[in-house]
Amino acid sequence: MTTPDAAAPPPLPDVILHAREFARRGLEEALARLHPDLARICGYYFGWNDAEGTATNRRGSRTLQAAMVMLAARATGQDEAAAAPGAAAVELTHNFSLLHDDIADGDEIRRDRPTAWVAFGTGPTLVAGDALFNEAVRLLAATQAATTAVRVFTDGVAHMIHAWASEPAFDRTDPLDISLDAYLECCRGKGGALLGTGAVLGTVLCGKPAQDGDLLRRAAHHAGTAWQAVNDLENIWGNAALVGKPGFQDLRLRKHTLPVITAMQSQHPHTRHLRQLLAQPAPDDNALQTTADLLEELGGKAATERVAQHHLTQALATLDEASLPKAVHEDLAELLQFTVTRRPSPHGRRA
Repeated sequence: MTTPDAAAPPPLPDVILHAREFARRGLEEALARLHPDLARICGYYFGWNDAEGTATNRRGSRTLQAAMVMLAARATGQDEAAAAPGAAAVELTHNFSLLHDDIADGDEIRRDRPTAWVAFGTGPTLVAGDALFNEAVRLLAATQAATTAVRVFTDGVAHMIHAWASEPAFDRTDPLDISLDAYLECCRGKGGALLGTGAVLGTVLCGKPAQDGDLLRRAAHHAGTAWQAVNDLENIWGNAALVGKPGFQDLRLRKHTLPVITAMQSQHPHTRHLRQLLAQPAPDDNALQTTADLLEELGGKAATERVAQHHLTQALATLDEASLPKAVHEDLAELLQFTVTRRPSPHGRRA
């Protein structure tokens, strides 16, 4: 297979750059404990090395969850350094989830290069993901707030895994029979559970009670739901330079995501034609473009955009309820916006 040309990644807000520095030591220590073959796979996924192990500086994850841990820690007024293991732990876990998700979905490209299972094989990639998750737990177990931190973490991961398990059921269900509320709950688990967990981890690792992070957790859940709705858009109409993956991905995989569900439930007279297109066994790019155009005509794209905007608005409104230092509030608002839009605020500083 051919690899798409590497595109310049979108600019990053300063809060993301700071979060990468905040989590970096924990990530490096975690990879140093792994078997060298697993460390090479994980380093490749992080953008730290190529498939042969040669050091590189390629596109990695957006470090959203680690940034949430860091900012939640700042919100406590305590020394944020105590939360650095939590930032590394959620970043390890996010990448664990994507290593496995790429295999489950058969995705061959992520971050402008072949996915890990394509480059290294399915078995080694599964083990690499498991190793990252184990290192996340190990980091949290070594903190002063280990008991509470591990409980918060495992509760959040359980929410995420429940959403993973729900997703294939939607793909087996006729879109007309899918509850929109149930699908959005899945979006909250996939996009928001770990982000919300980061908010509470940053709080408890700085010695504060978990409930002090509740408003930030709720804001993160809304932002994560919006993010997942946008991801549903990206996986059909996505700009490869922005998301690092080819377009039409979910249509190729016959996934019943938000644009498909809302279009099929629109009662538009052309829904029958859409059903026929979605049932094609091996559509070419022309057929996929026709399907995407019809989804837009039937309102699926616009409905998904409305869902994303609603939950982003709710995220920012929830953030406004929290009593936060001005600088922390501004950075959190920037993070929530960037989570959903992939673009920094026009007023923020860029990398």
